[in-house]
Amino acid sequence: MTKSELFVSVVFVADNCVEKLRNLIEEVSPYLDMRYSDYEIVVIDQKSSDATENEMDKLLSTYQSIRYLRLAQKVSNDVALAAGIENAIGDFVVVLNVETDKKELIEKFVEMGRLGTDIVIGTSTKITSVSYRCLRILSNRLLKSIGYTLPSNSTGSFCLSRRAVNAITESGRFYCKLHMRMANTGYSIGALNYDISQDEVKRRTVSQGLAETFHHMVFNSTKPLRWMSAVGILGSGLSLMFSLYSLLINIFHNQVAEGWTTIVVFMSLLFMLLFTMLSFFGEYLARLLDDRSEHKEYNVVFEKNSSVMINENRQNVIDDSVQTNINLSQTGRDK
Repeated sequence: MTKSELFVSVVFVADNCVEKLRNLIEEVSPYLDMRYSDYEIVVIDQKSSDATENEMDKLLSTYQSIRYLRLAQKVSNDVALAAGIENAIGDFVVVLNVETDKKELIEKFVEMGRLGTDIVIGTSTKITSVSYRCLRILSNRLLKSIGYTLPSNSTGSFCLSRRAVNAITESGRFYCKLHMRMANTGYSIGALNYDISQDEVKRRTVSQGLAETFHHMVFNSTKPLRWMSAVGILGSGLSLMFSLYSLLINIFHNQVAEGWTTIVVFMSLLFMLLFTMLSFFGEYLARLLDDRSEHKEYNVVFEKNSSVMINENRQNVIDDSVQTNINLSQTGRDK
């Protein structure tokens, strides 16, 4: 098999999954070595409390081109993914889910990227329940209103070309806005649908869907804040109307107790609106504090690299001046 001249980076985020991580690296490393002249495996360890560090020491002395970065503390999934993307140096960066993905996905992701899709999102309908899919219809409409256009039913795996990586990471604090940055790079976005074994699926729940939608909307747009302002104006208008209604009842019927039930219902509604608005305002205040903070989103305790030497007989030249496999993403040495 002729090896591709592309440099492929494969990123794993590990969180107390030592056995699955070891098995996947043992499969992926020879798989990459057969297909690509240059590659790397980047492991981001979420400060796992199992034997991940000891197992990685063994793998580093067995397989080549592995980089192991252990974080100082467990961070959100977006931040961990950002750490992997920032530290990867390949022409294409493939992020795989340690729990569910197989090695064959790498070539499929890279091939779609090479054919011109700079951002390839892995999707599968098996990761969501029926109730989640019903909620997703409303969620998609809300997210599209703020410019979020990534494919639905994402498995968490994706592939980015080098220019897409540069566009995402080139400015600002993108950690909480990783997926929105992916949606708004301007580069082509595609979906790679694949099957996941039912035994390995952790279905997303309605509560997870609500939390994801809330997170994306608050941290990527000010529209929800304006919606809450509109709700506040509406609540104020309803309160004024009810005050006039109470005044008229008092003038014409002189029986104040008659509207007691209505008062209780209306006050409950107003308090519900009030606390809903306060929750949004609190999230935006947290967002402002995070944006103004100078602390790093993640800290690397240490980085370890493979001690196995790569092919010492390889020359640092390419065989042909013109490659037959054109890279339409315009990254790498075979563009």
